[in-house]
Amino acid sequence: MIIEISVACIAVAFIVLVAFLIATLQSARASLKQVSETLAHLEVKVDAISQETVKLMHTTQNIADDVQGKMKSVDTLFHSIGQVGESVHQITSSVKQVSATVSDSVRRAGDKANRERSRNQTAEWMELASLGLHLWRKWQSRRKQGNDSPLDKTNERDGINV
Repeated sequence: MIIEISVACIAVAFIVLVAFLIATLQSARASLKQVSETLAHLEVKVDAISQETVKLMHTTQNIADDVQGKMKSVDTLFHSIGQVGESVHQITSSVKQVSATVSDSVRRAGDKANRERSRNQTAEWMELASLGLHLWRKWQSRRKQGNDSPLDKTNERDGINV
């Protein structure tokens, strides 16, 4: 009887174990079915995304080619602008040189005019001094000669000292 009870207990335990195992397998089957469905949806979405990615890559390549072509044309534009800048620099340098030359010429002409004016003024002063000295000597000589002159007496009478 113990053997019969033991066999019955083993049979019940086996049935319970099989029941739990069936429940676990059904749960695993449901999970695998859900994973399979998710993978199917994911595969569809991945296909759509890859198609869009390919389109995006083509568009990006076209944009890159367009930008590269425009960069080449802009490169020639910048080269031309650089040449214009060099030309403007050369013109500016030339204008500076001409300006310096004109300024130097004007300064020299002004200095020369000042020297000439100074020489003319000096010559005029020398002439005036010479004339004054000549008049002084003449007056002195007449005074020495003319102490006895009636002209001196007339002048003294009128109050004029010559």
